[in-house]
Amino acid sequence: MSTGPAVPMEWERFIELISGIDRSLQHVIDPADPWLKQEAIQQMAMSLAQGYAPIVAQDSRVPGFFTFLNPVIKSAAPNPDYMYRTSFVEGDGTYRLSGWRGTTLFLHIGIGSGYIGVDDKPGPSVGHIDADTLTFDDQGRFSVILSAERPAGYDGDWYALPANARTIGIREASYDWENEVDSRLAIERLDDAGGFTRPTPEEIAHRLERLAGFPERYAQLFVHFVKTLSRHPVNTVVLNSWSDIGGLAGQTYYEGLFEFSEGEALILETDVPDTVRYWAVLLADPLFNTIDWEKCQSSLNGFQARRDADGRFRAVIAAEDPGVPNWLDTGGRTRGVVQGRWYQASAAPTPTLRRVRLSELRDHLPPDTPQVDRAARRESLRARFRGAQFRRKW
Repeated sequence: MSTGPAVPMEWERFIELISGIDRSLQHVIDPADPWLKQEAIQQMAMSLAQGYAPIVAQDSRVPGFFTFLNPVIKSAAPNPDYMYRTSFVEGDGTYRLSGWRGTTLFLHIGIGSGYIGVDDKPGPSVGHIDADTLTFDDQGRFSVILSAERPAGYDGDWYALPANARTIGIREASYDWENEVDSRLAIERLDDAGGFTRPTPEEIAHRLERLAGFPERYAQLFVHFVKTLSRHPVNTVVLNSWSDIGGLAGQTYYEGLFEFSEGEALILETDVPDTVRYWAVLLADPLFNTIDWEKCQSSLNGFQARRDADGRFRAVIAAEDPGVPNWLDTGGRTRGVVQGRWYQASAAPTPTLRRVRLSELRDHLPPDTPQVDRAARRESLRARFRGAQFRRKW
């Protein structure tokens, strides 16, 4: 690891460096909102914690997966159906990735060329592996080697590791949180790059300096992203791929700002592609944090959602329970971000959003839309929370 200028790092120097984190407020869409400002400052503390694992605790000589996005660290609108794990690597290294596949919907292995918030400039994906293309034994176990060239005499699963590889990232998707079983994964470095050694004072100082700058680098990308959405009319969505910073290949996103007033709701309506491996929609707050999906129904996927008799998907975005199955709960907010995903789909429909009075909601929905009473909702949310806790977070 290269060294930085601040050696040794004194505590006063570290405090001085993190005191500049509040520059991140310039990226907030409405810093004059006192509630939102408090949430933004709260996010700064969260962001420091988020940066610790990739910056301080990672060593590509002795790699290991860490979690970067989860129900606690929920910036950049992580997908509640995905569990994200990452390990730093070097393009000239040789790595073995092994484990048990599990029964989740899909397990995607991506190779990245720059990491958001860690590097000054994130890079695009430079390689992809669908775990279901690997060889499994009768126990569902696999082993794949990633290196610049296939090791001599090795005839097992192998993928080329590009010279600019920086990370190996996992996206593991689950439709049925309660019953699907997550994978178990390990990564090892096989070539001799030296073993673990106690970090030098220079390495520690450099990592702490990079950690202090992490919140602002991260906010420049994702908090600021909400501002870019404001260029489009509210309650509309646009398509995106996020391909320049590691978006999942084959996945199309739709996203936009939503807004309504007290006593109102939004109806999101869309066709669903004839063939699609995975689809979902989530809500995020104005800082681009996914709204607490364990505790409220702020997201729905192709398994959880109910489609109407005409095959279309209709969801109701509301701050209070509208009594329909496809409620997208804003957690009390009246504005934020809506984002959806179509993965490996035959088409990428663009949903519409319609603002209606809550008291007139049923007039705008198919007449056979079921009624969900308080008891049914409580049971549904308990099952959701149970399933969310079953997911493998680390």
